[in-house]
Amino acid sequence: MDTKTKPNKSFLIIGILALLWNIMGLFQFIMAAFMQDTMLETYSETYTPQQMELFLNTPNWYYVVFGICTITGVLASIALLLKKKIAVPLFLVSLVTVLVIQGFWMLGTQAIALLGTEAIIMPMLVIVTSIFLYSYCKGARQNNWLL
Repeated sequence: MDTKTKPNKSFLIIGILALLWNIMGLFQFIMAAFMQDTMLETYSETYTPQQMELFLNTPNWYYVVFGICTITGVLASIALLLKKKIAVPLFLVSLVTVLVIQGFWMLGTQAIALLGTEAIIMPMLVIVTSIFLYSYCKGARQNNWLL
């Protein structure tokens, strides 16, 4: 039987930041998948028509995977804060789906040609953050901080 040990002081801070990060991702998913008219109005002066077409022509499967990604990220963050082991597989699902959607965005679209470094920097930040959260959570389980 596993005996839970007390996490270090950074655990709560990382858990809260993970939750906030994933809630922001969930908001981005909701905006992209369900509020495209609002997005068009908001960004119409910021992006060119070709850039807006890139956003509007995103395939439906992308939004399904994006939804899975953000929902599992939020659930994983909550589970981490509640010190539940289920956080590890949830962060793994979130990481795999992040790799799929960000890989598609950078390699399967014209995003880099149309958006430049913006199309690389944020996806790479999302990938690195997802790898960190999964690794941290896995370490928390190995340290018996999660039950």
